[in-house]
Amino acid sequence: MLVGALLGLLVVPSAASAAVHTYTERVGPVQVGGYEVKQSFALAPHAPVDGKVTNMEVDVVDADGTPVPIQRLMLHHIVFANLNRPDATCDTIMGFDERPNALFSANERFYAAGEERAKMALPPGYGYELNDTDTWGLLYMFMNHRATTDRAYIQYKYTVNDDPSLKSVTPYWLDVENCRADPIFNVPGTKDSGSAFTHSSEYVMPESGRIVGGGGHVHGGARKLTITEPECGNRQIGESLPTWGNPDHPFYNVRPVLHEPGPIATSAFQSRAGIPVAKGETLRLNALYDNSLPHVRVMGISIIYVAPDNGVTRNCGSLPNDIKTLLAPGTLDGRPGPIPYKIPLTGLDEAGNAITIRKPPGKTKRLKSGKTIDVDDRFFSKPNVRVKRGATLNWQFSGQELHNVTLANGPIGFGSPNLDGDRTFTQRFTRNGKYRIFCALHPVQMSERVVVEGKRKRR
Repeated sequence: MLVGALLGLLVVPSAASAAVHTYTERVGPVQVGGYEVKQSFALAPHAPVDGKVTNMEVDVVDADGTPVPIQRLMLHHIVFANLNRPDATCDTIMGFDERPNALFSANERFYAAGEERAKMALPPGYGYELNDTDTWGLLYMFMNHRATTDRAYIQYKYTVNDDPSLKSVTPYWLDVENCRADPIFNVPGTKDSGSAFTHSSEYVMPESGRIVGGGGHVHGGARKLTITEPECGNRQIGESLPTWGNPDHPFYNVRPVLHEPGPIATSAFQSRAGIPVAKGETLRLNALYDNSLPHVRVMGISIIYVAPDNGVTRNCGSLPNDIKTLLAPGTLDGRPGPIPYKIPLTGLDEAGNAITIRKPPGKTKRLKSGKTIDVDDRFFSKPNVRVKRGATLNWQFSGQELHNVTLANGPIGFGSPNLDGDRTFTQRFTRNGKYRIFCALHPVQMSERVVVEGKRKRR
């Protein structure tokens, strides 16, 4: 989430002569309606000091500082950006509504976390530069697991070291769906055991330097993230491996289920000597997912921290011998994956409480291929429909709020962007079965079922 679960790099004390201070800041309170998902942005205060940030972490707390459990509110992902500096991999950012976002347009994304509450830190001798005049901002997504409106604060801590000998690092945000505030993609699922789905994206380095650390963020169904160099025999220079919770972990027991559970931890990598990358060299980020089952609205994101070095003049330089895989807290308490999981369809009972349902209320209507379903605020105009195999359906988003169309469970995974303003989304149904669908922003209030049946038409 953004996003996700990005770094677990080692924290090393600075030299005794340097001034080192840890600061705590808050944004909020953030208010989230009952059973809703809220995506938004805000300015993020920081101390008016000059120095280098060596570590950072984020959490969700009440007014008295008590951490908020995910049974109440889940911080699905959060991204911090420096609004005074250009981003290294994006010129513009599309907002949650798939329109250009003025606040985060071309701003440097330098830290992020997901459900795993990843911590950013850097190896000895390095730091992310902070000037007292910098302006920080953040993008976030909250999920409310209760029927009542809830509110909490985003609290973040960071350590600043003013030692002038520390080398500055440039954060590079690598993303298989880059330059989007909601960089999701969908894994369709094949029903074939062991099948895999890989989504990749390439980046050309605008400067020479050395990668001193990196980590990744993925969603449910992920196998791993890798960073490779296609011009160097596609050799791998970085990897992030997810760890999944045990059956009794809160991720698998919180109700209602608003999305497929993500990993509880993700590994990172680090090299104090630095992995050399030359100006003009291509890096490839690969997000590898299980493809035996559908996995919707998933992500593949990595932040790498690069120390500029003009001394790196050629591609495919020798790799240092100190590259380490770093395990995040919680890794030893989890299990390998991915873990098969079926998202149930959820509705409301007469008291307004969330319950698991087979289908929304109402009769099933047969529709011809090409018909349009209206998506208004908090409802689908046709909650139960039946179509022939091979048919297409259109959803027109005519409400005042953002909504989307997302598979909860069914034969093929799909999910639309967050849309409004009469924009449309089209899906073709090529496999028989029952498709249980919801709006991922209002997963309890908005549900739909599409039944697909019949033989494929010959052409």
